[in-house]
Amino acid sequence: MENKHSRRKLYEYAVIPGWWHGVAPLNYGYEECCSEYAFGPARRQYHLLHYVLEGKGTFCKEGKVYPVGQGDMFVILPEEVTTYQADKEKPWKYYWIGFEAEDTPEFLKCAVIRQPDVRQLFERARQGQYGLKNDGSVFTLLYEVLWHLSEEGIRKRKKENDYAAYTRTYLETMYAENVCIRKIAETLHIDRRYLTMLFHSAYGIPPRAYLLQVRLTQARTLLEQGYGVAETAEMTGFTDLSNFSRKYKKTYGICPSAQRNKGHVQGVKS
Repeated sequence: MENKHSRRKLYEYAVIPGWWHGVAPLNYGYEECCSEYAFGPARRQYHLLHYVLEGKGTFCKEGKVYPVGQGDMFVILPEEVTTYQADKEKPWKYYWIGFEAEDTPEFLKCAVIRQPDVRQLFERARQGQYGLKNDGSVFTLLYEVLWHLSEEGIRKRKKENDYAAYTRTYLETMYAENVCIRKIAETLHIDRRYLTMLFHSAYGIPPRAYLLQVRLTQARTLLEQGYGVAETAEMTGFTDLSNFSRKYKKTYGICPSAQRNKGHVQGVKS
């Protein structure tokens, strides 16, 4: 006789504790601001997100002023003093939601989140009389918004890490060529300064300084193998021989010719 439970299938998943534990909504609302409507300076004890459905304005946080337009979200954290003002010609229409959280997730540690993919969530919440029907809906909205922002933050960090990793690989393989950081940035379709910031954040050193390290490391190997100074400089991307000698001695405390002779003598002895 077949056991009636023999075909039973059970799937169970554990929810790993994270920043979202202890998150609870406090208030929410929608506002169509009048021309040049302003609020603040004010300090709050909780997190507050404003998502701009239409219009534009300015948001001031820690002495910096940020323009905020349709599709942007400005972020207010506990104990921060902030002010914000709607535009004269195209004042804001925004939705806000305030909440408590034990910790502030990394993706909210910025003044403005540009064009997050959450519009449909707030548009859905705005149906009816520009409000949510019950407290359960508020919890749903808050968690969905934070989840979307979290996922976008992960994708953005991965993309930024990819930019830095690509640049590092490029520098390590193309060091003998006339390398231009600006051209690498153009290939990636990002700003040169932004690429430099990402690379420095990932590896603790600017890309141009890293390129110099790679070139000098390769040059030392070549000199120890008996290659001439001028030949080594050319093979490692240095176009100025005196600059090569100066950089090499500053880094290794020995001039390239002495390094070559030292390597040659060691090679003979061995």
